[in-house]
Amino acid sequence: MKRNTIFNAKTIRLISGGFTLLLMGVIFYLSSKPANESDEMSIGLLELLLGRWFDDVSVLNSLIRKAAHMLEYGALATPVFFFLGTFRFPGAVRDLLTVLFCAVYAASDEVHQLFILGRSGEARDVLVDTSGALLAVATLHVLTWIVSDRRKRKTVPPQEDAVGRLVLEAFSSHITGCPLRETPADGQVDGFIAKSFAQKILPMTAEALLASGAPLSGEYRAALKANAARQAIAQMRRTEAFLQVYRAMREAGASPLCVKGAVCRSLYPKPELRVSADEDLLASEQDFARCAQTLRELGFAADGAEDGYEVTYRRPSDGCVIELHRTLFPEDGGVYSRFNALLGDLFRSPAVVTIEGVPALCPVPDAHFLYLILHAFKHFLIAGVGVRQLADIALFARANRIDWRSVFEKCETVRLTGFLNAALCAGAAFFGLELSEIDSPLFDASADASALLRDVMAGGVYGSRDEDQIRSGNITFRKYADALSRKQPPLFAALFPPKQEMRKKHAYTAKHGWLLPAAYAARIIRYCFSRHDSAETFSAARRRAELMRRYGIF
Repeated sequence: MKRNTIFNAKTIRLISGGFTLLLMGVIFYLSSKPANESDEMSIGLLELLLGRWFDDVSVLNSLIRKAAHMLEYGALATPVFFFLGTFRFPGAVRDLLTVLFCAVYAASDEVHQLFILGRSGEARDVLVDTSGALLAVATLHVLTWIVSDRRKRKTVPPQEDAVGRLVLEAFSSHITGCPLRETPADGQVDGFIAKSFAQKILPMTAEALLASGAPLSGEYRAALKANAARQAIAQMRRTEAFLQVYRAMREAGASPLCVKGAVCRSLYPKPELRVSADEDLLASEQDFARCAQTLRELGFAADGAEDGYEVTYRRPSDGCVIELHRTLFPEDGGVYSRFNALLGDLFRSPAVVTIEGVPALCPVPDAHFLYLILHAFKHFLIAGVGVRQLADIALFARANRIDWRSVFEKCETVRLTGFLNAALCAGAAFFGLELSEIDSPLFDASADASALLRDVMAGGVYGSRDEDQIRSGNITFRKYADALSRKQPPLFAALFPPKQEMRKKHAYTAKHGWLLPAAYAARIIRYCFSRHDSAETFSAARRRAELMRRYGIF
């Protein structure tokens, strides 16, 4: 139902538009005064205010007139700001258009003064007028940011929070085998499906939903079953293709390590329902070229340049995607280099796991588990972590003997014990992890996982559901790097990321390096004309920073 309010968009447009025209008229009227009348008016006002004559009143008059110009155009910018705000422009675009409007009107006013006796048109007056508008817009922008930030403190609406809990329950039901204790109401089903899809767990939650007796029509049930079946079949084909690639690499004499996806997927009750868009392999320096050559021989092509710490290879014939790593995190001399150092030499004595009957090398359980934590935290820090990653962590801990003291001590060196405790408590609450087996003085079984889970369910997989959350990542990363006293990316890194990242996201820049400036320009334009504004981005950064402070990250 539409909320009835006095301050709707139409009313704001009428009021602000009226004030804009009124102020434009006042400025035009004052500019129409001949020079002698205008001077008499301003000097008379000075004498009235000061109460006596000054020999240098003309100097004061000049200063006061410049200040009056700034005040006039600051006043004009205010209703224009609110008028444009009703059209849902992004904040940066609204601000730019407001200042531009005032600048154009200031220029037209100076042209108008050329035709008035004793008056002249001055370019510097246009700059003074525009400065007044710019100052007013900056002030209004900060005030609207403060107001919107206060309104958004409760970031997850109660209804959405309830649906998120139902999705978690369904995901838990699939993993643990326990029946779903509560089924979505009729009005919650669409939200349940949408949130499951955002988390990339729909095949698993749909299975629990279909078995729960939820109020679904026959058509809806058939569509859910068909969707789950399609995704399961596609995943089975991707897994088979990946294992063929892995066998070919081993036959070529390489010994890459399987990490994350394929190993974690094998821990689920029905691995084919735990979908993965790609598979990750870690190759030693001497094996990387051999693995890359094997991929090319099998019909894969690199998405971009092949000199980064990870290279994405894609096979057009079946859509199989392999991420081949030189290191598991970037060697940037900063935070991520420290993560690599914590993992140590993963090739020294690798473990062997069986995936769909195929023996595969992987890091030893302690290092592999630590990598799952560090990788989940990396995404949590820069945008958001998906609920699948929390389930992967819990299932891996259930299936392997972990040296908890070593893992916690290493996490403590990078301020991650709070995050690890919350992740483990979430695993105990929903994914069958036994906390009694965790032996470390740094473990806190009473850690509050609800804040982490709320953030996870609101953001979608890797935070991709919320553009502002993604854009705020540069801010939260800088705060964390500062807490560790590590090298920070420059402030402009959000708009101008490294060439390697641009080449990965925009394949055409890898083939045609001279197009990099165009890719950067497109990135800035896309940001400016998106539906979000900078205030929302900073609000998301502040909210997530507070969450990270709660877990002692910074």
